[in-house]
Amino acid sequence: MKRPAYILVTDDESSIRLMLRTALESDGYEVREAGNGREALDSMSSNLPDLVVLDLNMPVLDGMAVLEQMKSLAAEHRPRVIILTAYGSISAAVKATRLGAVDFLEKPITPTDLREAVRSVLDEPDLDIPGSMNVDIPGGYEQVLEQIRLALHAADFTQAESLLETAAQRRNQQAAEYFNLLGILYEAQRKWRLARKCYGRAISTDGKYSPSQMNMRRLYELHTYGKSSQPVILDELKQGVHP
Repeated sequence: MKRPAYILVTDDESSIRLMLRTALESDGYEVREAGNGREALDSMSSNLPDLVVLDLNMPVLDGMAVLEQMKSLAAEHRPRVIILTAYGSISAAVKATRLGAVDFLEKPITPTDLREAVRSVLDEPDLDIPGSMNVDIPGGYEQVLEQIRLALHAADFTQAESLLETAAQRRNQQAAEYFNLLGILYEAQRKWRLARKCYGRAISTDGKYSPSQMNMRRLYELHTYGKSSQPVILDELKQGVHP
């Protein structure tokens, strides 16, 4: 029988840790607690978790410092991280994503939000488009990306999805442009969490790639405030389309 995923919850407030632990144990996960970043790193040194739920604002050692130190772990042994951030702290969330966090939740969070985020990280397949509609495009990877941008700009999402499959087969494994365009497609399909994960993957792949950072901020504004004046950014030339 498959063992339950092991999750380390790290927050300096005992009441929040209790809520996190109770919510996750009710879904069958093995859960341990840490009251600050130092305790979290000590715990990880003896037993690596599958996932860390990590508050950014803590005494002794904060969440950003924990993420910095986790970068020393080999990629195949590095736990995935969901960060907890204060309401309105999108800049902190983007910075944490650059350091490798795969998702973020704004405080105050609910048990339902937490469970959905954890399932999304642990259970969802990779972010690549399934291989069912490959389109033969002459030329290389950049030519395919340009065709995807044109399809997205024209709101031809069926064509964009077909082309993204072609791009997935040709791309470099760490391709920020690919994940940014895939995020735009998921956003158009109203798959918000997948869109945010794609933008996050692009940011963690290339911390200087601005389109995904701007798209992440726009998605955050839409979720938080219900509107945003920021257009969807297709590439580094600031080519954008208003949603």
